[in-house]
Amino acid sequence: MPKVIFRLFSTFVVFVGVFILIQQYLKPDSFGKYGHYRANAINDAKLIPLQYKGEKECITCHQDIYDLKYSDLHDAVSCESCHIPKILATDACKTNPPKVEGSNEFCGQCHAINAGRLKKGPPQLDFKDHYEKQNCIDCHNSHAPWELKK
Repeated sequence: MPKVIFRLFSTFVVFVGVFILIQQYLKPDSFGKYGHYRANAINDAKLIPLQYKGEKECITCHQDIYDLKYSDLHDAVSCESCHIPKILATDACKTNPPKVEGSNEFCGQCHAINAGRLKKGPPQLDFKDHYEKQNCIDCHNSHAPWELKK
């Protein structure tokens, strides 16, 4: 066997050996117990505090807004799709109420022109032609967008 091939093969064996040693050293003990992931991740995820309260919790204080939203095309959209929760699920909304961003980029996630959903889905707008420099909620009521603010 020529020296070049022997050196190449030896280098390859050393790299594979080092990789296997590093992998065995860094791999968590619970890895592979339930599949190709770290089994302790399940318990770690349970320790993360909940952020979402759910729409039923919103309705207890905001029935009037829910009724307004329910009469709109937004009735299928959860409150927390727009009101991104910034408080723990166990805290009251009054301490740190979740706000709606209402920017063109935020509303455009659903309402910007998208060829894949022109026939079905939410109304599509070209935000460059539709008050590009203003936030949507400057003019529109977010719970009843057909109502324009004065």
